[in-house]
Amino acid sequence: MADAQTSHNAPQTQASGNPKAQAKPKPAESISLDEAKDALLRSGYLLESRLESVLSKKGYYVEANEAYPDPETGKSRELDLYAISAHHAGPEEYDFIFHVLLVECVNNPQPIVFLTKDPLVGFLHDQEVKMAGLPVKFPDKKRREAWESLADFLDMSKYHHYCKGRVATQFCSFLKKRNSHEWMATHDDEHFDSLRKLCDVTEHAINKNFRNWTISAKERINIEFFYPILVLQGDLLESRGDGKSLKLLKAEHVQFRRSTIAGKEERTFQIDVVTEKQFPKFLKMIEREMEKTARLLRRRHLRVEDAIRRIVRAARRFRSPDKIKKALEF
Repeated sequence: MADAQTSHNAPQTQASGNPKAQAKPKPAESISLDEAKDALLRSGYLLESRLESVLSKKGYYVEANEAYPDPETGKSRELDLYAISAHHAGPEEYDFIFHVLLVECVNNPQPIVFLTKDPLVGFLHDQEVKMAGLPVKFPDKKRREAWESLADFLDMSKYHHYCKGRVATQFCSFLKKRNSHEWMATHDDEHFDSLRKLCDVTEHAINKNFRNWTISAKERINIEFFYPILVLQGDLLESRGDGKSLKLLKAEHVQFRRSTIAGKEERTFQIDVVTEKQFPKFLKMIEREMEKTARLLRRRHLRVEDAIRRIVRAARRFRSPDKIKKALEF
């Protein structure tokens, strides 16, 4: 019986011990060229590349995948596009202002809706114009030993686009319910992350500018204006309503305000949400704003130079980067 049992089991034992006789694992599934092309078209990679090309052709210096530290984890994260351009802003050769575009790209298969409303104090939105450098504040003629912001000094509320039109503080996209034909409005994590990232990277850019400042023998106009921008490949919708009824409109550009807490301070950011189609026209608007800002600074160069002297005189007393930053900022 033992021999018979052994004989019966022998082929099975031999098969299990022979690697060639084992069932071959299925080869890993490989993406086809058509599938790879489709996946890329649905991603934001090509959008990023197209925008980089548009910016480069318009004379911007552009960096893709600019690194910055996550404020919560400290780990390195990446911004899709960083672009910078300059305008001459004073009588001296090296008097310049710079506008810095901080761009996140999203290829949204479903429309993103921003729920807009008339701002309560729209003319104050010039205070959300983010800037760093010298000078971003000026002696206030009406109040002794007081300062006013650059935005107030130039009356930016009269020409900056942050102070015009409706503004959103809420947004959503759409997702089909499981096992249903019904759609639901919901937040997409990718969209939320992109908007949060724009706030974080703007704050980082401002702090980096001030903390890296080295006081020179002769300081000139050197100001950076930061524009956080979300560019959509898909559709952008604007919702207007009163809670009981609403109207949905196709849009090309919407302004979104987002508040964050840094330490114990609340900070508000105004983010431009723009479609890819609208992006070239949006750039022209930014150029006009910066040209006017540079022109106003040139006209008031005596007060600008006085502000620079006062700020630098106060900042020279310090060695700590944080104290220098406090002396320079508004």
